Amino acid sequence: MRRWLREDALKPWQYRSWIYIRDPDFRAKAQRALDLYARTFDGVALGPDEYVLSSDEKTSVQARCRCHPTLAPGRARAMRVNHEYGRGGALAYLAAYDVHRAKVFGRCEPKTGIVPFS
Repeated sequence: MRRWLREDALKPWQYRSWIYIRDPDFRAKAQRALDLYARTFDGVALGPDEYVLSSDEKTSVQARCRCHPTLAPGRARAMRVNHEYGRGGALAYLAAYDVHRAKVFGRCEPKTGIVPFS
């Protein structure tokens, strides 16, 4: 089966996507971020004690758990995932990635706002 799928022209699990940049000033607007990834700021190289972090905050992430366990696929049976879940309250998640040192920092708090992340 694996050999047949590898040789088949149709591979629905593989896909490609692309983005058309419509803003003619995109490069100028993105230059500061591109320079930081290249370890420069305002034309000056970053020092060893300077960091570039890419961060994101996800507020009100719903903690959910399935009401019934997922059943693994079996012979002639697809995996079964129940669509019902219980809500466990909202969480706030903050993640940061140290671009040049390949370190990930993350934190999850039961509340949103500045105080939990201060």
